[in-house]
Amino acid sequence: MNKTRFFALAILFLQLTVCQAQEKDCVVYRWTQMDGSVSLSFTEPVYQCDYYRIRITPAEVGTDIKYLDVCSPFAKASVGDDGFFVLSQGQLITFRDQPEGLYSPGVVPMPMLGLKTPKAGCCLVVVKGMPYDYRPRVRLKDGKYSLSLRFTFNGVKPYEDVIIDVYPLGREATYSDVARRYRQYQLDRGECRPLAERVKNNPELLYAVESVEVRLRLGWKPVPSPVAEQTPETEPEMKVAIDFDRVADILDEFKRQGIDKAEFCLVGWNIGGHDGRYPQIFPVDKRLGGEEKLKALIQKAQSMGYQITCHTNSTDGYAIADTWNEDLCLVNRDGSLNHPQTTWGGGRMYNLCPQPVYERYTQSDLPRIAQLGFRGVHYIDVISTVAPRECWDKNHPLNKRQCVEYWKKILAQGQKNFGAVGSEGAFDHVVSNLDYCLYATFNDIIDLSKMPLVERTVPMCQLVYNGILLQNPCTATVNPTIKGKTAELKLQEFNGRPVFYFYSKFKSDGKSWMGDADLTCQTDEQLRESVKAVKRAYDEYRSRVALQYLFMDKHEQVAPGVFRTTFSDGTVREFKYEE
Repeated sequence: MNKTRFFALAILFLQLTVCQAQEKDCVVYRWTQMDGSVSLSFTEPVYQCDYYRIRITPAEVGTDIKYLDVCSPFAKASVGDDGFFVLSQGQLITFRDQPEGLYSPGVVPMPMLGLKTPKAGCCLVVVKGMPYDYRPRVRLKDGKYSLSLRFTFNGVKPYEDVIIDVYPLGREATYSDVARRYRQYQLDRGECRPLAERVKNNPELLYAVESVEVRLRLGWKPVPSPVAEQTPETEPEMKVAIDFDRVADILDEFKRQGIDKAEFCLVGWNIGGHDGRYPQIFPVDKRLGGEEKLKALIQKAQSMGYQITCHTNSTDGYAIADTWNEDLCLVNRDGSLNHPQTTWGGGRMYNLCPQPVYERYTQSDLPRIAQLGFRGVHYIDVISTVAPRECWDKNHPLNKRQCVEYWKKILAQGQKNFGAVGSEGAFDHVVSNLDYCLYATFNDIIDLSKMPLVERTVPMCQLVYNGILLQNPCTATVNPTIKGKTAELKLQEFNGRPVFYFYSKFKSDGKSWMGDADLTCQTDEQLRESVKAVKRAYDEYRSRVALQYLFMDKHEQVAPGVFRTTFSDGTVREFKYEE
């Protein structure tokens, strides 16, 4: 061993020893440099009013750090201890005896988590500075559980202070108390407002609360695309599953079966179908019936008492668009254009920078779409189900917080033009301008096979945002009444608004992230059976619509397979699952 290596190890050992000696008072920072070397430092959190603050300035991080792990002796427990770690998607980890492992979710919808350990009692942890650059990491090793936060910098100086605030909640508190405290934080700072207040002067949002959501995928090109860089000459043919005339038949069948309130969202009505030519929207695709027939359909739906909206996209783009310009794209740090490896309906999908999209398209496209007659919860894809992005283009550089601000402007334009706006997930960086999410989490809250160490999922999003945001719990609860009793019960336990999807399965491999059960309408018999499935959920939902306006104050397991939800007016609902 050379002398340099020896002294480095000696210093690391000394730092570890010092940190262990100070463990009861300090938070440990483990710095990993770009060359892979590791160093440690520690500090005491600063008490401010009712919370403890940990702050790390950009100057402390520098430009040679790959990532920073923030650890604390208070976030540790032994197998068999009473307590838990609970993450923002509801992943509950108790300190049970199980195989060793590491769990670090790929996404963080809310910049918060909860913990309850013998040393700390119960605490809410909120990441307020650099909230889009960290992931929680839970490890079980040698009979010890530990929780840390990893901030990834990859040699880039952070654009703001890292700030972590810890709110002590007492030794008797539960994960429900963790969620309630975060909800209060969000309300106190004006980040969101109760649904009961927002519907007072908003008929479109009021209707949405009282109705089921029905998404109709009308047309699409092959996914993945056999042509990466499409042109009008090489563009694959669009499959027409539901044209505007068939949508009219669907409306008639809904009315015939007694579904009085439903909000229909047309997916793939635009040129080229679903994800066909974004950011190009118009003309309305003639293969579905064209613009005049669409306007007539909208008028028909509204005359029947239904709300009808549509699906657009502000984050993805394809070179086939007649308005295409590479200057719209997010640019990577190395100067390359940002795009996934896969292709989608329009071919190679480029991730777009929200600044030029908002400035050049949103402010003109959304008013033009609204002129077709659509009113209701307009759907803008993706924005609330992906982490904020950064752009390195010299003409429109953005850090992740600036990205969020433009996404919020895009959603706000949707609210202005249509009355309300929804998106795909419940990432709460945009909750101030979001009314509804297609699914609160992409994770399957029923199947835990991809979540090591997790005992079960609990409704953290709902405990925070029920009474604020309309939501469906997860992809597994889309089309609930054709997926079995467990899916139906989970929808009710998490108090979701029922969501149904005609032709949710559209990929060429026949797979769908929303499951195998699908609604179709190729024949009249298929249409009747599909609407019958919606009617069952509609009747159940009508019995609990009032719960959408209440806060969900408590959720608990009261026996094996038995869960209880308590709302802010004292309403208690219990759900029993068969083993």
